[in-house]
Amino acid sequence: MQVSSRLLLVWGVVKLFPQLATSTGYSSMLIAWSITEVVRYSFFTCALNGYQPAVLSWLRYNLFYVLYPLGISSECWMIWKAVGPAKQWNVAYAWLLQAILLVYIPGSYILFTHMMSQRRKVMKGKGKQT
Repeated sequence: MQVSSRLLLVWGVVKLFPQLATSTGYSSMLIAWSITEVVRYSFFTCALNGYQPAVLSWLRYNLFYVLYPLGISSECWMIWKAVGPAKQWNVAYAWLLQAILLVYIPGSYILFTHMMSQRRKVMKGKGKQT
């Protein structure tokens, strides 16, 4: 789901409607994506080497609470902003973007609540080990 949403935003929104790249939503989306990936891959790299710094684990499982809503809201905003230009380009594509938003919004809420419960389990387990 994450890969498909990023492909949609990069290729199906910003590439088709480059004027949207000047939006604050675009900047906040890229910031959320970038910080998430830097922390995620730093965490995985350290874990592969048998090293798990507590601060990196904390960042991995807690920045999510800020970055996920920031990223999702920015993504939704970008899709919504693309509907207008899409109507001028291809009305069917504008309808498709609107249909995607109808799935995207509840789907992101379901995923967010699931991931919150998973993170709570992981953090409780880490607390027991110390």
